[in-house]
Amino acid sequence: MDFKPTLMYAQRTHKFTIKNSSLISLHFNFKITNAATGILDAGAFSIFPKKGSIAPGCDDNFLVRFAPMEIEPDFSRLIAANFLHLDPEQPPLEIRVQGVAERPVIHFELPPSAYRERKEKDMTPVDSKLKIIEFESLGTSIKNTRRFMAVNPTGQGYEFEWEEVPDEAHKNKPVFKCLTQRGVILSGKKSEMVFEYTPDQVGEHESRWIFRIPAENISQDFLVVGRVNEPNVLFETGKIKFGPLLLQGKNREVVSLINQEHIPFSFNFAKESVKGSPDYGDSLRVSPMSGVVPAGSQVPVEVLFQPKLELQYNYNLICNVKRKARPLVLNVKGEGYKIHHSVFAGSLRAEMQPGEPHQFDFGEFFINERKTKKLVVQNSGEFNLDFVWKRQINKYISISPETGSVPKGEELEFEITYLPIGEHNLKSYKL
Repeated sequence: MDFKPTLMYAQRTHKFTIKNSSLISLHFNFKITNAATGILDAGAFSIFPKKGSIAPGCDDNFLVRFAPMEIEPDFSRLIAANFLHLDPEQPPLEIRVQGVAERPVIHFELPPSAYRERKEKDMTPVDSKLKIIEFESLGTSIKNTRRFMAVNPTGQGYEFEWEEVPDEAHKNKPVFKCLTQRGVILSGKKSEMVFEYTPDQVGEHESRWIFRIPAENISQDFLVVGRVNEPNVLFETGKIKFGPLLLQGKNREVVSLINQEHIPFSFNFAKESVKGSPDYGDSLRVSPMSGVVPAGSQVPVEVLFQPKLELQYNYNLICNVKRKARPLVLNVKGEGYKIHHSVFAGSLRAEMQPGEPHQFDFGEFFINERKTKKLVVQNSGEFNLDFVWKRQINKYISISPETGSVPKGEELEFEITYLPIGEHNLKSYKL
């Protein structure tokens, strides 16, 4: 098995198949030895899987990898398979492998990237000559740094330089920056390369760069790519409905601000959004107005509604989360109302006025004689009117009904009954 010339730090692979034609499982174990000395020495070669078993009547694929890290005069090795319960008459499985390594002028220790494969799925292939430097940013307006090493495996040092290729079609504000635009890599040494990515909007960004070694007249094209992922910070619900509430009454709801990311995020509510329309008055409060949501946690946010005016309220609370390109919006609805009613006293339905007590005079009458006075409450509002009478204790006075509700648009008649069972003088009785 001969491998084509391969650059140091690169690799080539070769695949072969073994079929188990027996009726029992075929257990195997591979070893790699030096072809000249017979000593266990895999060198630049490896095989996968190295040990295991093949089910009866099945086959398995094996991958031999040649990955040289240095130049050697002889890479030849012998891969031998040890099969358990192999027929003695069967010859052993041995594969002689050979390869040649070539020394590159420069090698980049870049992490693997799936960007090329993703683009191919989108039918926008990426040029195979391009090396890819990939960023992922959790939100916008945040500085992301990518570091990698460039190795000089040659016998002499050299200078290098980076140059960004201008994109005439998209003359936007640069989001990529090289912090090591020039430098020297000594023989057999490494030098750190540093790029920054600071996106200002959501989406995917690309930039072409060229790495040059002027003394060797060598260049390498790079594609620097970045993608912005919106932080997964959200409210547990997007709206709160308080419904009708009597003026100066209070109602509160608690909604959680949830952080599903691995880092904390600061937040703050826009004060103007909490005030709402100028007609609303100071009818809504949010607590806290700002803070930090810990990683993988949540913060309770209390919304207090206390209507000052009789109208419909509709707030869109703006919550700015650091790194998020767009703010979170929490919609809050409510309604303030007051009681619209009239009270009429006596058979003549004399309308009572606030702050002006009406006097009922039962006059003189006999013990055990019953006398009643009537009172009518008229509800002209849009909501039912709940009532309860508050009065001094008097065993001769009764009111019917004492508690209840007056439906909207209707009226309810009350009877105030005075029934003394002994001599009694009723004066200044208030209810």
